[in-house]
Amino acid sequence: MKNRFSRFGWAATTAALLAALLGLAAPAAQAETTPATPSAGKMADLRSGKTTLKVGTDASFPPFEFTDANGTKIGFDIDVVRDLAAKAGIKNVEFVQMPFGNIVPALQANQIDVGASAIYISPERAKVVDFSEIYYPGGLGMFVSTSNDTVKSLADLAGKKVAVQVGTKSVEWLRQNQPQAELVQVQTNDQMFSSVKLGQADAVVTGQPGGRYFIHEQGGLKQVGDRLTNENYGFAFQKTDSDIREAFNTALKGMQDSGDFTKASTKWFGDETSTATGPAKERSIFNVASITNSWGPLMQGLGTTLQIIALSLALSLLFGMLGGFAKLSHLRPIRWIGKVYVSVVRGTPFIVQLFFIYFGLPQLGIQLSPMVAGILALGLYSGSYVTEIVRGAIQSVDKGQMEAARSCGMSSASALRHVIIPQAFLRMLPPLGNEFVSLTKNSALVSFVTISELFLVGQTIISRTFDALTVYVFIGLVYYVLTNIIGLAANAIEKKMAVYI
Repeated sequence: MKNRFSRFGWAATTAALLAALLGLAAPAAQAETTPATPSAGKMADLRSGKTTLKVGTDASFPPFEFTDANGTKIGFDIDVVRDLAAKAGIKNVEFVQMPFGNIVPALQANQIDVGASAIYISPERAKVVDFSEIYYPGGLGMFVSTSNDTVKSLADLAGKKVAVQVGTKSVEWLRQNQPQAELVQVQTNDQMFSSVKLGQADAVVTGQPGGRYFIHEQGGLKQVGDRLTNENYGFAFQKTDSDIREAFNTALKGMQDSGDFTKASTKWFGDETSTATGPAKERSIFNVASITNSWGPLMQGLGTTLQIIALSLALSLLFGMLGGFAKLSHLRPIRWIGKVYVSVVRGTPFIVQLFFIYFGLPQLGIQLSPMVAGILALGLYSGSYVTEIVRGAIQSVDKGQMEAARSCGMSSASALRHVIIPQAFLRMLPPLGNEFVSLTKNSALVSFVTISELFLVGQTIISRTFDALTVYVFIGLVYYVLTNIIGLAANAIEKKMAVYI
């Protein structure tokens, strides 16, 4: 009975997963092959209001584009694009949220008309999209505390701790140009600047506009010298949309000549002509307003987190049951599959598996949405541990239980259902509760594939308020409540099942 169940269950689940993956991949594949041929009179349709200008952006990079406490997209790029579109006579503008790396492919697939997300103009990108004239200077800048008089040039960073963001140009540039600096690599912009304010680093090397924004908002830092590199920002367009690009360039020149561009720049970056940096803004240890002002987005993020946990938990149980029965199968190929699944998944970090599913599988033609990739990765990872829990629990039931049940006239299936599984399930409960607590905590890691769950929403709030302490304490309390609810539920079920002992 177990062999037939394992063989059928594994085959059916594999077929269902393949069908789901292929179904999810089909729209992406179709989008990639759709020819980017905009209809004639596209600019006329935009100016008449018949169609809407779709602008792709990743609203997580203040001050260029981010969200306010209500989840509304704001920022320098947002203001400038709206103004440029109005000056070009375009009536309707829609900002489409997407990961930064998807903007150029979306332009190629004719899914958006403009890319506006602090995009550096580069020869590689210019091969597949067109760029506007330079609208803002980028490049790296060096920033130190206002009280720091020892760092006056790049040479002074030798032997100093320099905060940089992981994976950015700052890391490689410093290794090449100042290898004697000790790099302090962090994940986000706010962590870089906070490390200097807290004395964890002596300087920050990051994008000059981001540094200027921090100074404008928080104070306490100053820029040392001019920008270190000379990259510049531009708006991206489809190769076939030269009319829109030219309209933007004309409007951009008019905006610069009229002074409107300087007003927008001063609003988000401060006065470039002023050398005053101002003292660091004082704030209390806990700022409840950082939570209450963003309550709506936080609750939406919590809802997404609960959805991820629930679906991942169900998938974990499915994979765990299939894996457990596979490892108990008398058929060597089925048993081998179960062993390989547990060995591979338990032997590699979850974050590697998540990135493989989201970033690796598309290279094999399988394109999954962030939500599907995150849930699948969590389910597979947790399921490998549930597999061992199921196997161990079933094997722990004395073999005499099955023999006694059969001697009473019960079939193998009936004995398994009414005698073995209830006893095994009771023994599974404590380790299953622990595993589901771990799954709940690991759910925060899916934020790395741009799922707007609670942790990513919190990071977005921190990027705007620079109030990491309050936000992280709140998120920690939410997860503490969730994990305790799971623990209480497991204990309640365990007491209810105690009648089988």
